[in-house]
Formats: sequence, structure tokens, C-alpha cells
Amino acid sequence: IFSLGHRNPQGLTKIGENLFSVEHGPRGGDELNKIQRGKNYGWPIVSYGVKYILLDGSERIFKLSHEKNGFEEPIFSFVPAIGISEIIKLPNNFSKLWQDNFLLASLNGKYLYRIKFDDDYNKIIYYEPIYIGDRIRDLIYNKDSKKILLALDHLHYRSVG
Repeated sequence: IFSLGHRNPQGLTKIGENLFSVEHGPRGGDELNKIQRGKNYGWPIVSYGVKYILLDGSERIFKLSHEKNGFEEPIFSFVPAIGISEIIKLPNNFSKLWQDNFLLASLNGKYLYRIKFDDDYNKIIYYEPIYIGDRIRDLIYNKDSKKILLALDHLHYRSVG
């Protein structure tokens, strides 16, 4: 077991020695996590998503602070949820304006998010939403054409770049 406490991982990306996971949260609280060996990311105890009301009428309420409850905090949590689906690193030759940038895809939000991390990949410095208008299931960068290929839910294919 490499790590614990994950909920519904959607994409896994390795950049250098860093491993990133994007995970759907419960009714919100989608997470971007930097995965480290032996760490626990808190599911099903903590989440920034909202409570569930179960079929029997009882409520499932999550603790909010990962750190205060002995778990690893996500790098970022999207509330409300964006339906996080994939993350890729763009090579620096994609654009002179987009150096050391990542793209994060969403299903629910129908956006790509251009992301810039700090130097240690421990927090997001900024993110920019880029409206696509379709649910984005997967991303891949084609280095020969310098285009980003999107796998969309409605069987439409678009390239960006």
C-alpha cells in the first residue's frame, strides 16, 4: 500500500519525483493531492464536500480539517465540485506565456483550468478557468503538433493550441 484515504481517483500524473492525484469529493470537495508514500489523505473521515443524507434519513457529516485530524491536506479543494477528471503538465515549449503550467480537466464545470504551482508543488499559486463547453474526460499533449487533445463525453474531439 503506497498511501491511504483516497476517494474516487480520476487521474494520476507523475512529474519528476512527484505524484499527483485528482479525486472526486462527496457532493463537492474535489481534491488535487500530492501523493506521498505512507501518508493518509483522510477519506472517509475528512472532506471539504458537504454532508450526505443517507437513504435511512441519517446524515453523513465529514470533518473539515485534514491537518487537525491527522491527515494530509489536499493541495487544493474545489468547492463547489468541478467534476475533476485529469491533470497534465504542459511542456514549456507549448507557449512562452505558459511556463511550468499544468492543465486540469473538469466534467461538471466543462472547463480546463490552467494551473501554476509553487516551486515545491505544495500549493497552487493561481488558476485560470478556460471554458470548453463540454465535459472533459481526459487530456493528452501531442508534442509533435504542440496540441492538447481532449476526450469529451459527447464523442466530440477538439484540439487546443
